[in-house]
Formats: sequence, structure tokens, C-alpha cells
Amino acid sequence: MDDRSEIARAAAEAAARSSYGKLVAWLAARTRDVAGAEDALADAFAAALERWPRTGVPAQPEAWLLAVARRRDVDAVRRRLTGEAARDHLQLIAEEMEARMSGEELPDDRLRLMFACAHPAIEASVRAPLILQTILG
Repeated sequence: MDDRSEIARAAAEAAARSSYGKLVAWLAARTRDVAGAEDALADAFAAALERWPRTGVPAQPEAWLLAVARRRDVDAVRRRLTGEAARDHLQLIAEEMEARMSGEELPDDRLRLMFACAHPAIEASVRAPLILQTILG
């Protein structure tokens, strides 16, 4: 191991010893997820051990770790939300594939879709064009 790697490792260890609990508490207080905060902080320490030997130890290692952990946490939330949003779509695709495999005809839900497009919550001037666009394509 070269000197830069040893310095970076020592700085990361010192930050872990002195700030780990405080950083986890700060992250968990904002996300209400202790396990997620610990995972994000672990990723931040791994990133520090990878990056600090090349770029040098930042002037405020604690702030650097916190910023990286917050970004990792935000990314995890985005991935979870994307997965949840895709679940219904993937279920629909699976149902369509099952119907095709079994030789069934796909149900015609155009009338239900027309009623959904004509919902009173949708502005009246938009309803008819929306129905036409949705049904006719």
C-alpha cells in the first residue's frame, strides 16, 4: 500500500470512530430508516476508500461522507419508487402475455377508458379530445 492509500484509510477510520454514530443519527432522523442510513453511510465509506487515495482526503471528511451518504440514500429512494411504479405496469404485461399464451382474446376495456376520460374532475374542454386521442390513438 502506498502512502496516499494509508493516509486515506487512516482518515476514514478516524471519521468512522469519531463520527459514525452522529452521521447515522443525522441520516436516520431525516429518512426515518436506520438500516437505510447505515447502508448509505457504508457506501459512503467505501467510496471514500476508493476516491480519497486518488484525490486526497477532503478538508472536512465528515461533511464529505454525509454528502455522499445523502446522495446514496436519495438514489435508493428513487430506485424503490421506480420499482413500485413499474410493478403495476409489469403486472399488466404479464397478464397480457398469459392471455396471449392461453389463446384468449384480450378484453376490450375501451368503454371503461372512455368513462375514465369523461370524469368530472377533468376539465370539460379537454374531455372529448382526450377520449378521441385515447381511443383512436
